[in-house]
Amino acid sequence: FPGGLLPSVTAIGDSLSRTRLRIVQREDFGAHYAETLRIWREQFGAHAAEVDRLGFDEVFRRMWTFYLSYSEAGFRAGYIDVSQLTLARI
Repeated sequence: FPGGLLPSVTAIGDSLSRTRLRIVQREDFGAHYAETLRIWREQFGAHAAEVDRLGFDEVFRRMWTFYLSYSEAGFRAGYIDVSQLTLARI
């Protein structure tokens, strides 16, 4: 989310190299997350009137639509990903 940090798997592995932990399994699911973001974006747009009633303006809605679209595109393109890592102590 805005202001969040997306460390790379390489950076995580580098940090772990100073420990006894290693990545032994990795499951990437960015493509699935892209689909989730698409659904969130569509649902957010479909409920614009409710968002307005909560006191949020068009600038807010456009910002979130842009953010959800940008993130979806990043996951679809493989520029960003989300992974589940299994670590083991060696």
